[in-house]
Amino acid sequence: MEDDGDLFDILKESPKSVAELLKAAAHQGRVRILSLLLEENQDLSSFVDETGLSKNAIVNHLTILIDNGLVERVGRGEYALTHDGLDLIKAAASVYRDSTLRKQERRRLSQRLYASGWSGEGLKEITLDREIRYQPCWISYTGAMAGALRSLGVNCDTTDIGGHSGYAFIVNVLKGEFCPSGPTAFYTDTYEKLHWGVQNLGWKIVHWFDEGSYPRVEEAPSPQDVERAQRLFDLVRVEIEQNRPVVLWGLHIPAYGIVKGIRGNSYLTRSFKSLIGQPEEPVLYIDLKAPGCLDAYFFRETIDVDAEKADRDAVDRGLRFARCLTPAVERYVNGPRAWAEWADILENHPEQELYHGNSYNAACYHEARQMASEFLDRVAKRRKGAYTRHLGEASKINGQMARLLGEFTKIFPFKMEGEMSTDDRMKGAKILKRIKPLDERAAEQLEKALEKW
Repeated sequence: MEDDGDLFDILKESPKSVAELLKAAAHQGRVRILSLLLEENQDLSSFVDETGLSKNAIVNHLTILIDNGLVERVGRGEYALTHDGLDLIKAAASVYRDSTLRKQERRRLSQRLYASGWSGEGLKEITLDREIRYQPCWISYTGAMAGALRSLGVNCDTTDIGGHSGYAFIVNVLKGEFCPSGPTAFYTDTYEKLHWGVQNLGWKIVHWFDEGSYPRVEEAPSPQDVERAQRLFDLVRVEIEQNRPVVLWGLHIPAYGIVKGIRGNSYLTRSFKSLIGQPEEPVLYIDLKAPGCLDAYFFRETIDVDAEKADRDAVDRGLRFARCLTPAVERYVNGPRAWAEWADILENHPEQELYHGNSYNAACYHEARQMASEFLDRVAKRRKGAYTRHLGEASKINGQMARLLGEFTKIFPFKMEGEMSTDDRMKGAKILKRIKPLDERAAEQLEKALEKW
């Protein structure tokens, strides 16, 4: 190991080269790229998704990092840290962690929040004059949407939300990994389709979206992140003042929850926590945990709905999700092929041991297929026509899938940590392989129903 004298000689003899090395990493976008590579190798699309930067910007940053020996290509479109890159980013983070600068920045942020949140108007509390209850649900979108709409006087439950939105017909799995992100890893266009369907329950919904994870880069929000969070908070405040709930992404875990009020600079919430006996503490507006984007739904006004058309639209939307006509996020597989991908991970990738990801997906998709079965049964019972027989068949097939997934959840009950024996993995894979053809048959019945409707 080199001593301080050697380091001094290097700095004295090669200041330009040292400066070029430091300059190569001296951009927050490149720091973010290095930090992502510190976790695992990444491809170009992952950098775009995680940083919010354009593809061209990412390519330019990667070129600089590669030219300076901090990053290397290890495969087609895949990048990794070099030893130099690893040493540099770890050293920089270590120095910053213990630096006076970091302490000063945290002090300035705390002072700013104190000044804005605990003086005069900041202490004011505004709450809705209606009862807000998050509805029991693994899929937080349906639980939060159902709770918000019920507070607005809509007679609905999570099955109505899952059916009309199409969420009940979705299955989405990350290639080669047990990742709990599957039930929420969709493009913005997919979420637009979901809430268009929910609107058929009688309320116009405005989807507010700000691309890029929150916080974007650091553990603590940057000044730019604080501005983003402030914009959202101001919009939510207006809704609360108009006595309307807001469904918001990233209040906890991450998951969707309902904002039922404002206290100072904090959100008052209803979320899954109310279902498991945990206190619903106020969430400071800069303390959101929102991977991918800042995301909110505002309920603006009641609208007239043609009930039969709404049912037909829901079936059509469900078919589109079941047939994968909505594109999957890169590196994800959706529709019937997702069951095969999931089974392959269980059978052929023993290195994948994230029990949480496996069991959480199972809980969500078990619930989703129960919703699909019940929703189609409801539609078949309230409509009269030659098509209702096919809706009934699709309902029965989704019920079969739900029962099989129920067996799967008995093998892998939800918990944050657990072991997956080879025997259990083979049993689980066998169940998933049985579900794939059922999913295809259910979609065929939906298609026949729509042809006759």
